[in-house]
Amino acid sequence: MSAVSALILTASMSTGVLAQESKPVEGGTLNIGFISDVRTLDPIQSTQWTERQILFLIFDTLVEIEPDFSLKPRLAKSWEFSDGGKKLVLKLQEGVKFHDGSPFNAEAVKWNLDTRRDPDGTSSQKKQLDAIEDVVATDEHTVTITMKMPYPPLLALLADRAGLMVSPAAAKEFGEDLGSNPVGTGPFTLDKWTRGSRIDLQKNPEFWQDGLPHLDAVTFNDIPTNVVGIQRMSVGELDFISQLDPLDARLASASPDIEMVKSKSGLWYSLQWRWDVEPYNNPELRKAVAYGLNRERLNQIVWDSKGTVSNGVTPDGLWWTPSELATYEYDLEKARQIVKDAGLEGTTLTLAAPSGDTLRRISELAKEDLDATGLKVELAPVPQSEYYAKTVAGEIRFTPMRWTQRADPDGLIQYLFASKGGANSSGYNNEQVDSWIEEARVSTDQAARKELYDKIQLQISEDMPYMPIGFSAEFYAMRKAVGGFTPMPDEIPRFRYMWKSQD
Repeated sequence: MSAVSALILTASMSTGVLAQESKPVEGGTLNIGFISDVRTLDPIQSTQWTERQILFLIFDTLVEIEPDFSLKPRLAKSWEFSDGGKKLVLKLQEGVKFHDGSPFNAEAVKWNLDTRRDPDGTSSQKKQLDAIEDVVATDEHTVTITMKMPYPPLLALLADRAGLMVSPAAAKEFGEDLGSNPVGTGPFTLDKWTRGSRIDLQKNPEFWQDGLPHLDAVTFNDIPTNVVGIQRMSVGELDFISQLDPLDARLASASPDIEMVKSKSGLWYSLQWRWDVEPYNNPELRKAVAYGLNRERLNQIVWDSKGTVSNGVTPDGLWWTPSELATYEYDLEKARQIVKDAGLEGTTLTLAAPSGDTLRRISELAKEDLDATGLKVELAPVPQSEYYAKTVAGEIRFTPMRWTQRADPDGLIQYLFASKGGANSSGYNNEQVDSWIEEARVSTDQAARKELYDKIQLQISEDMPYMPIGFSAEFYAMRKAVGGFTPMPDEIPRFRYMWKSQD
């Protein structure tokens, strides 16, 4: 980045932070641009990252995270653990109704948790909640959750998809169509979903929290690329775009009407393969890729050297950040020798190239690097809205992948790396890692959990079900009329707290 561009970007970012100090303005429509991969608006079935931005407007969680990953009340106004951490009592907000007029109460919470953990059900959160033994509606506004063992991650899970409360009456009415007819208690309701184009939300006039929302409406507009989104923002058609890399941010910062705010830590990016099928089940192939992928070059080109190359899934600064990981520094000659010695020359790897800007660039750069090792990489373009579902289904076996952090390590490490983890689409299976994960899940001693997560992450780095790339440098772009924005560590914008003044 040139000195002039850097100065422009820095000044714009500073202005963006100051804008958040203005007084809230009531009314107006916030127009958001995003590269959509939304498939459902049913939080019980949701798996896509972009879905959470919308779900957090239509639904409320039982618990809410703060910018430092601490937890605060939401639909659960208080909670208390007992019986050595095996029992959790939630006291609920009173007088809250779902959008369809049905009451939010203890029976609704019980239905939501029981539905998600139903062993015969299809919820994406089933494995996450398998520590729960029983859920009882003690009275109208009290829920008692009994666990099979102490389970410290539960509260953090209730601040994410597993805690988004769905109307049981709506679920009964719409059945499998609930994903197109979402009904929650949140500050906005679904007005219209034009698939492939936009999602329109309207203010919930009966929202239970005083003073919110400030906006009358929020519209999510599908954009093919961030560059197109920036162009639309420059002429006033859009108000907010997230996940801009530094190159996109440089373009956006050239507009005097656009402010920039840097993300908290960025998303974790990696190359993921089907660890249990050929040719990716060959440790020598994985090593060749690890030594042959020039991650510093990738960081330089994709994130303007402002990302952080990482050998694992956890960024610096968290209590579960590992003390030791296996490392694979870029060494093209070593990669070539591994390919030659293992008889892998000419081995074809089909690498998905999702249509989103960053993921596509990663695939293109990875192909250049790995072709130089003697492997042969063929890019397979895929719409971003389809790549994750196809990866889960096993149709895609090699792809760039991205994940956000969770408030507890179990929320991502168990989810991705336990053999029966809810998002284990790599096929990774290590009995020792499974044992350590289960032990860490039930421990109430943070120091003991830290030791276990150190072991888990070291073993994962040696087994390589993913080839870590690192943490992105990403920016949020917004017009100067937008206020109330605070970056969150899970990278999900909380639009419910935002407002928009007159442009």
